[in-house]
Amino acid sequence: MQVQSAAVWAGVALGLGVTPAAIALDASTLRQVNAIANEDLPAAQVTSITQLSDVRPTDWAYQALQSLVERYGCIVGYPDRTYRGSRALTRYEFAAGLNACLDKVIEFAASKEDLDTLKKLTEEFQSELATLRGRVDGLEARVTELEATQFSTTTKLQGDVLLSLDRAFGPSGLDTGTSFSQRVGLDFNTSFTGNDLLKTRLEANSITSPGLRDLNGFSAGAGIPSPGAALAYDNAATSADPSFTLNTLIYQFPVGSVNFTVGTSNVQVDDIFSTNGSFYAPELSYFFNNPVPGVYNDADTSNSAGAGFNWQINPNFNFGLAYINQQGPTSGLNLETDPTAGVFGADSQTTAQLAFQNDDRTFIGALAYAYRKGPSFNPINPDGVGLPAQFGGVAYGTVRSLIGPADSPTDLISSNNVGLSLGWAVSENFTISGSYGISFLSGSAGSSTVQSWNLGLTFPNLFADGNELGLAVGQIPYVTSDSRGAAFADSGPFAFEVYYKLQLTDNIAITPALYAVTNAGGGLTIGNLANGDYWVPVLKTEFLF
Repeated sequence: MQVQSAAVWAGVALGLGVTPAAIALDASTLRQVNAIANEDLPAAQVTSITQLSDVRPTDWAYQALQSLVERYGCIVGYPDRTYRGSRALTRYEFAAGLNACLDKVIEFAASKEDLDTLKKLTEEFQSELATLRGRVDGLEARVTELEATQFSTTTKLQGDVLLSLDRAFGPSGLDTGTSFSQRVGLDFNTSFTGNDLLKTRLEANSITSPGLRDLNGFSAGAGIPSPGAALAYDNAATSADPSFTLNTLIYQFPVGSVNFTVGTSNVQVDDIFSTNGSFYAPELSYFFNNPVPGVYNDADTSNSAGAGFNWQINPNFNFGLAYINQQGPTSGLNLETDPTAGVFGADSQTTAQLAFQNDDRTFIGALAYAYRKGPSFNPINPDGVGLPAQFGGVAYGTVRSLIGPADSPTDLISSNNVGLSLGWAVSENFTISGSYGISFLSGSAGSSTVQSWNLGLTFPNLFADGNELGLAVGQIPYVTSDSRGAAFADSGPFAFEVYYKLQLTDNIAITPALYAVTNAGGGLTIGNLANGDYWVPVLKTEFLF
């Protein structure tokens, strides 16, 4: 059977938009150069046309592509198994495709007619092929230089800078003044096998939430009586230390379809498995970033250590289990006398989650349960220093939900927490998300129930690609009932948030936002913490590199 002119068909395929990144070059150097030039993963070899997800039998050039893929092996796909046939073609790209198929045609014993056609094509594109060879030589020299000066053969460095301009306004003339501060993070992502990950994050964070200038000492000045109004990216998790410190240290490795994680510094539930059953996640106010009380808002210090696994049951269902202790092995506490210290101390949280997504990920959801135990939270100690919110109570919300049913700040209280999150992408430009959480707290003074809910809407690509408008409303965690009587329950506080994210480039985004908490104390005023309505305008700027 006469060979159909592979080079000619290569030209046809290239005319459909195949770029050098989507064509198999025989030389290993060219493959390396391609990966560097496109700053992407190497192209993935395909052996069947069905492996290209965006190629359909109804496409007019389907048979030509099938011949190139299955008979000649001239075509490979992008790493995401797409062909991208609608992209434009340049003469240089055509020359690259022609060059890629020359050896294949000879290998398959092309006829004299085929070879004559190839000769004419080679002469026609002689200048382009010469230019291409020059570029390859230059890029090969660049590859050699990069290999000699590379940072590491196993580690990739990524960084982020976040600038926050914020201010809080509230009752009794509360005005925190304008704060302009930053968070800088460096992630060292190391892989030893290609499938595992050692993540080391160094972070310097000077951002303190407006109205909550001293999370560990509420009596230091007037402030918002609800950590739910804190910024999601403030430095509370690093004990308010603005210097460069080790923020996160975790190691992940797969065993079959199960991915295991173990960590010793600032381990969070979402380090172990994805906690996002919602499309609403702007990382602005703490509440709307962690809408379910007691389930996901875990450790608040860098001492937390933990382990867990993430099991991808099938393409639609995922199960995760995590154990985290607030006072990890480096806490420096006396393990013999302090029942909350150590990896297996009482100050701990165990979380299980079953997550779902449909095939096209337009509907997602997560049902989670967490058991938490630890000290209560006392915002006003006689010495003027409060204890940090820990695992026993709900780690954010009204003052009552933080204190929990305890007789003293050292009492251990436990909680059983259930959360449900759902998200529906109605279209490419509109999503609806919602969450509901309930917590049952038990302590030496009795028991209480804490609830919260939220509803969020997003409008992706509004006015420009990459931009997004978001709106949300809900109730921060508040005590809805207490065994000690109605005097220990809250009147419901509400929270609101609106933002518009401007994606200036792939690496720079600016997000002006406004969030508010009304009746922030749930009707309760303690010390300098005034109940009332608080408004917080924010301008967040992010740089990724």
